[in-house]
Amino acid sequence: MDISVEKDDLQRLTETYIKKYFSKGIFDGMSNALANDVVGFSPAIRAFCRGNWEVRHFLQSEYERLAPCSISQIRSRRFVGEDHISIVVHVAINSMKQRKMIPMNITVMYQMTPGGYAISGINVAIDSEKERSYTIVTARNRADYEYLSAYDSFTGLLNREAFCSRAADMISDYPDKSFDILRINVERFKVINEVFGEVQGDKLLKYIADFLKSVDIKLCLSGRLYADNFVVCFESGNDEAERLMYTLQVVANSFEINHHTVLTFGLYKVVDKSLPVNKMIERANIALNQVNGSHMMPYCVYEDKMWDRMLIEQKIMNELDSALDNDEFSLMLQPKFELENETIIGAEALVRWVNKEGERIQPGLFVPIFEKNGSIYELDKFMWESVCRQIRKWLDEGKKVLPVSVNVSRIDLYDPKLVNVLNKIVERYNVPKELFELEITESAYTGDPQMIISVVENLQKAGFRILMDDFGSGYSSLNMLKDIYIDVLKIDMGFLQRTDRTGRGTNILAAVVQMADSLKLPTIAEGVETKEQVDLLKSIGCNWAQGFYFSQPISVEDFSKLLK
Repeated sequence: MDISVEKDDLQRLTETYIKKYFSKGIFDGMSNALANDVVGFSPAIRAFCRGNWEVRHFLQSEYERLAPCSISQIRSRRFVGEDHISIVVHVAINSMKQRKMIPMNITVMYQMTPGGYAISGINVAIDSEKERSYTIVTARNRADYEYLSAYDSFTGLLNREAFCSRAADMISDYPDKSFDILRINVERFKVINEVFGEVQGDKLLKYIADFLKSVDIKLCLSGRLYADNFVVCFESGNDEAERLMYTLQVVANSFEINHHTVLTFGLYKVVDKSLPVNKMIERANIALNQVNGSHMMPYCVYEDKMWDRMLIEQKIMNELDSALDNDEFSLMLQPKFELENETIIGAEALVRWVNKEGERIQPGLFVPIFEKNGSIYELDKFMWESVCRQIRKWLDEGKKVLPVSVNVSRIDLYDPKLVNVLNKIVERYNVPKELFELEITESAYTGDPQMIISVVENLQKAGFRILMDDFGSGYSSLNMLKDIYIDVLKIDMGFLQRTDRTGRGTNILAAVVQMADSLKLPTIAEGVETKEQVDLLKSIGCNWAQGFYFSQPISVEDFSKLLK
């Protein structure tokens, strides 16, 4: 099969093929590039074959002859002819099956075709000159080989498999002692790589690893699970875990970059020593996931209820697709009222979920789960379509139609095609955009302000009306109101309920409404529950309100009746 790449890319692409081939046994990319009459041969096993299928079988056999294996060194050279290119890849392979280091030369020959380059030949050969300097593993270098197979080559810490094995031995060897498993994560490590470069990111990981190697606890093992995730098993002691976490945080902050490096920790206290260490690490990870995003609590200790909640979350995530297919989600509407005369001026669309067993699953449970794993986008698109379909139905029936607002989650905003997605849905049902409003939560701005500013501008240029939701529920920023030209400000009444009895909350609320008015921003209060709140909102000049005082979320049918 032809591959359409430039000459300069072939060398890099070939090295990628070889790395995947020897380290993982994956050679789909290489096999897809094989010409129909490709030739494969290996002097080492005196194998020769011709044809696409035969060479694929040859590559599979060669991998199985050496696997499992890993690559310790790789480099390549390129030879360019008039209508062909040969890439010679020199690679040193650690073959665990043959228990030795094998130097090999892999020659991949490319022939020019009308569509680009296709692989016309592959030669897999042992580098006989270097092989003389690689001895079969002896008693001495077997220890080196075992070291390579047990330790992470990048940091020198135990790899996951070796850590689990040795931690299990340590725990069983000391039945009278208590142990903890600590999982460590570098918060927003990708940002560090992007801002300071991968070289500095790598240095940070080694810096943390070097400290873990020096931890002065008698019974202690450290390992690197992957990327920026580390794990430690150590004997429990008086505040030993807290002391270790505090010291690790200090170490991370002392690194040479101008950045506040935050570590998060998940702690599992080993109660059931019969539990496989892999499972212990999972429990520590469950605790770690409770911490992410909350620097007020940099660590969390595992509790059994977390495991139960994780099972519930997994069950909910697994049921999303079938729930969408089976119409288990339904559209509810919470009316919005004008405060001055308490008449309906629109509604907010809310989702309800009743599963196939007839259980009602509360939004407070499933919405955060879908937001965390990104599935909320699929649910939001379902809601956008449901609202547009309903508005179209009202219009066709000649009924009174008021604007309905829908939620746009933070995850949705990261889709570069969001404006097109919304435009297509609105156009599909021929719905006037003034009847289809978008609510964006305040917290989305604090996460990535520049991106939100850009998205909001594009949505407004496309004709959508933007409501800023939950203002006052988090760390509200005046910069947000300065930077983002929204159309309506929604104020969370929970802001008022959390204040003391001094009246300061009321004064701040009045100031927010007055400020919005000076910016020509209409305000709507959400979560209004009492007549006292209604009177207060009227007195300070708030325009609209929604909440249980006026109406709880109701079905589409009941909303239609309410309009009559």
